[in-house]
Amino acid sequence: MVAATDSSVQPDRREGGDHSQAGDVSGRQRVVVVGLGMVAVSFIEKLLKRDAKRREYNVVVIGEEPHLAYNRVGLSSFFEHRAVEDLYLNPKEWYSSFEDGTFNYHLNTRVTAIHPDSKTVSTSTGAVVPYDILVLATGSDAVLPTSTPGHGARGVFVYRTISDLENLMRFAAENRGSVGVAVGGGLLGLEAAKAMMDLACFSSVKIVDRNGHLLARQLDEDAD
Repeated sequence: MVAATDSSVQPDRREGGDHSQAGDVSGRQRVVVVGLGMVAVSFIEKLLKRDAKRREYNVVVIGEEPHLAYNRVGLSSFFEHRAVEDLYLNPKEWYSSFEDGTFNYHLNTRVTAIHPDSKTVSTSTGAVVPYDILVLATGSDAVLPTSTPGHGARGVFVYRTISDLENLMRFAAENRGSVGVAVGGGLLGLEAAKAMMDLACFSSVKIVDRNGHLLARQLDEDAD
């Protein structure tokens, strides 16, 4: 997770207040959602829709990335249009369409600790956010082969976030004519290899996979 605060973020209206107790001055329960990805947004949409009449909850979501929630399934299309907004699950206006503190969000903010006894979370910005209900929707992490020497070398990337893609594009532009290698021949590995080919910066792109054929989880050898 990233450690700076985006100045354009909608502030949590209790951020400067007394955090000794959970809940909210409105009497509603506070739901803190850690993570601002596809699952988090789906959960928030459903909760706010169900709560539209009763108004029992206020939602605060804390996201590690500098971007609003975007479609990770369509991540490779970012190479074509280079516009993060085209991947947003909801337009920016959606985030500011809720009144009375029903929904607040933080970008570029990392949850550094959870304190069950006091029902609060600490963040990388130094804030302490109280909750009545805590939902962890941080998604998965890209697995790095930490036992393999050189896994953290310059020019080694994972393929998970917009920042990962931006770093890959920058490196490719600065190292034209080099060889690109995608480790893993599954769906995401093939997608990454295709994206590197489309950049037209590499002299060639290769795929390294531990299985006997590509897409081993989707296809048998005959189908491959």
